[in-house]
Amino acid sequence: MTESSSSSPTPLDAQLEKEIADALGDQTIEELMQADAPPRKSAAVPEDEADPRARFGTVAGIRDNEVYVEFSAKEQGVCALDQFHKKPRVGDRIEFIVDSVIPGEGLLRLLIPGGAGKADWKTLAKDQIIDAMVVGMNTGGLELKVANQRAFMPVSQIELGRVEDLTPYVNKKLRCKVMELDRKRKRIVLSRRAVLEVEEAANRKELVKTIQIGETREGVVRRVQNFGAFVELVPGVDGLVHVSDISYQRIENPADVLSVGQKVTVKVLKVSEEGDRISLSIKEAGPDPWQGIEARYAQGADLTGTVTRLAAFGAFVELEPGVEGLIHISQLSDQRVDRVEQAVKVGQQVTARITEVDPRKHRIGLSIRALTAKDVHNTTETTSKEDLAKYVVKDTKKARTGESLGALLSKFSNSSGQKGGIG
Repeated sequence: MTESSSSSPTPLDAQLEKEIADALGDQTIEELMQADAPPRKSAAVPEDEADPRARFGTVAGIRDNEVYVEFSAKEQGVCALDQFHKKPRVGDRIEFIVDSVIPGEGLLRLLIPGGAGKADWKTLAKDQIIDAMVVGMNTGGLELKVANQRAFMPVSQIELGRVEDLTPYVNKKLRCKVMELDRKRKRIVLSRRAVLEVEEAANRKELVKTIQIGETREGVVRRVQNFGAFVELVPGVDGLVHVSDISYQRIENPADVLSVGQKVTVKVLKVSEEGDRISLSIKEAGPDPWQGIEARYAQGADLTGTVTRLAAFGAFVELEPGVEGLIHISQLSDQRVDRVEQAVKVGQQVTARITEVDPRKHRIGLSIRALTAKDVHNTTETTSKEDLAKYVVKDTKKARTGESLGALLSKFSNSSGQKGGIG
């Protein structure tokens, strides 16, 4: 890599370029930050020339946190391992910057263009990972200082997700990647998102190795949407808790029960092979309210509950948090009910009799009709002769439906004329 290639402007993603243009307008980054004085130029590195200290060397060995480099038989150097994005291998030929001579050892202290660590204007390069201080903000992003130079970070490059409030980032040091470096225009564009994406990929790869379906983990709610909540399991890696998996109680809006930053315990339901889709459940990480349900709700017992929602086929009644029973439309009254809302309303307290308890299917059948019916033992959802008669189509032309229902009436009537049930 030469200095000219690292200091000349490089093409960016079209959307990112648009964000930068919208944020800066005709201003330079310096003007945007309203600097009192322009930064001093470095005499050591002319803006239009390569760094004369740049040299290519061969990796001769790696020991502890240091990389030993050979330039010739009589000239060697050492470079800190954390300068590299990726651990080098012996024999690799790499470009280095000669920083100084180590006193008493005769070794050259080396840096690499694009190396991680504290930014230096003389060696700053595109793709370098550096620490930058946020000194301000504007509608388009963050204003930072890098090696006493002004820099800009578009709002889309701050986090992996959308950022609404920039205030918390001011006066904070952020680890960033240099996306664009133009020394002549003194334009530096940074991205924290690029660093987070690399970290996320590494964390996700490690998570996939250890995560097990069915296990419980601790997490932190990072985003809440109308369809569910994203819970961070390890830094940068989220799983989705669908709204139906938040609670055994019916949840209309996840924001009613979850908030960003809240710590939760989740159960792992599914994980894709790549680990990019993780399904979680909060409700299954806790006790199941349906366990032991038969001991608390016996068939034939009467109880009181609150109507929580209505459907065309009946009304749901909450018996306890996470446990609902269903009153079928045919069991709402001993009179014919055409629409559920004619008999009950949401929020209304009702007394009903338990007609069925099925813990495996999480189902409890209820009946209001059973409390008022003449035959108190007939609590199942059967259909009598009179019920069928109400649905018979009385048409002078004897429509096929009417004839069929009429046949049913004849078939299931008995000689005494008493009410009988189908089945």
